Amino acid sequence: MKKLPDYKIGLIGVGNMGASILDGVLVRRLALTSRVFIYDKDAAKARAFSGKHSVTVTASVAELLKRADVILLAIKPQDFESFALDHRSSFRPGQGVISILAGLTTEKIGKALGKNAVIVRAMPNLGAKAGESMTALCGKNKKWLSFSAALFAGCGEVATLPEKMFDLVTAVSGSGPAYFFHMMELLEEFGVKQGLSQRVASTLAIQTGLGAALVAKGSPVSCGELRKMVTSKKGTTEAALKTLDKGHFRKLFYRALASAMKRSRELRKG
Repeated sequence: MKKLPDYKIGLIGVGNMGASILDGVLVRRLALTSRVFIYDKDAAKARAFSGKHSVTVTASVAELLKRADVILLAIKPQDFESFALDHRSSFRPGQGVISILAGLTTEKIGKALGKNAVIVRAMPNLGAKAGESMTALCGKNKKWLSFSAALFAGCGEVATLPEKMFDLVTAVSGSGPAYFFHMMELLEEFGVKQGLSQRVASTLAIQTGLGAALVAKGSPVSCGELRKMVTSKKGTTEAALKTLDKGHFRKLFYRALASAMKRSRELRKG
């Protein structure tokens, strides 16, 4: 994995996602700690992250904007309006802004921050905490889009897509970890109800999910083909899958994804 171009990086918002993304970059030594600046209104969070990685904590957003070439904006979406009003005039011409704020389009962010800021929108997911995020990117500026792809490669896989696909991406990968957590939750619950201890049932569910994901990621064939390969005729797996088919599981799951897309559109439109 190549080092990032030699830009000064600023992180505003040292929450779970922002910290996980930057942690992946720094653990893999893709950027020099001396060229990374962070700010959070909760100073304790910023100090804790700095203690781990020896990056510079700035005293204010204004100071960070002066020192960084590109900003990873990881504040809460509901705080964005006041953030833009307070700091719009502080952005320099051509300064990159990589936003991970859910529901806020590049157009909306660009209008709020003014013409100096160059916007890239990113949608990572919770996998960033394990260095295995799936991140979708969109933006018009090739330099900052390329930089963003290299940045998020530090904590997982990256795809550059048209922004019109982001409601779909929200449903599939943004919300996606919850679907897998729920499947593991159900496997664990069933195991406990049938007599397993909580610890053993949890291990069976989580390790099975991990193993399946790793096999799928390393396989040259599709997930559908892998499913067929482990489904013996008249066997136990076939019995389970037939029951799911009888319950119209596929249609139900598609409806769930459509509901997530619909809600994403509603949030985007405000």
